[in-house]
Amino acid sequence: MKRFIILCGMAIAATSFATDHNNIDSGRPLRFDDAYSIAFRERALEFGVGIDTFRRRRPHVDFKAEYKYGFAKNQDLTIGFDPSYDSEDRRFDAGDIELGYFHGVRREIGNAPALAYRLDVGLPTGRDSRGVDIRLRAIATKAWHQYDKLHLNLDVGLSSGGPDGERDVTLCATLGYSSPLGYPRRFDQTWLAEFALQQSQIRGQGYTGTLGVGIRKQVDVRSVFDVGVESDIFSTRGAERISLRVTVGYSVGF
Repeated sequence: MKRFIILCGMAIAATSFATDHNNIDSGRPLRFDDAYSIAFRERALEFGVGIDTFRRRRPHVDFKAEYKYGFAKNQDLTIGFDPSYDSEDRRFDAGDIELGYFHGVRREIGNAPALAYRLDVGLPTGRDSRGVDIRLRAIATKAWHQYDKLHLNLDVGLSSGGPDGERDVTLCATLGYSSPLGYPRRFDQTWLAEFALQQSQIRGQGYTGTLGVGIRKQVDVRSVFDVGVESDIFSTRGAERISLRVTVGYSVGF
């Protein structure tokens, strides 16, 4: 019995800093977050590449690298980089540096959903960037049926120093869904879906509606592979639509 307890303790210690495929982060691979931070004192590196195809111009490729640190219980800090390559202009952009703070306000209790918020600040370090971009996101996560979860994200984006013709304030609402595949017999991958309504940054243009599906696959106890596909299914008042966006990423915890 004593030996069994020791082995269990070793297993818990080995997985305490594991990267969890069921912990949903924005961009890995869809756009929504769940209401849970990474573990206290956990560190994680997340990498991704996305390809956007448009109706009226050439594809656009962007990259994403983030470092996360759970500096306190239910709280984490993020520093991110997002270089990109525009095939139409045929030029590389080092992109902006993004700083983020996530706070899980409460866990799910009874019928009350888990709540959190996230603050991201984009610094103008990229080519032709001006001003500071700020996004405040309110997050709610609620269990649905036995194993599935629903996620609601409400965003307010603030932009300063942007070019003429761009909005200073934009809004976005995203409804996400996640479900562990094969559970309870196996628990190594999560299926995701989303519907998002995003306001255009261009004044006079309306909203874009987006559908997306994706999957997060546990590669080993410390790493997760993800892939997602999104498409804008409608737009209003001339807002630009992305025909297809494919995102592939990899996360590792330590």
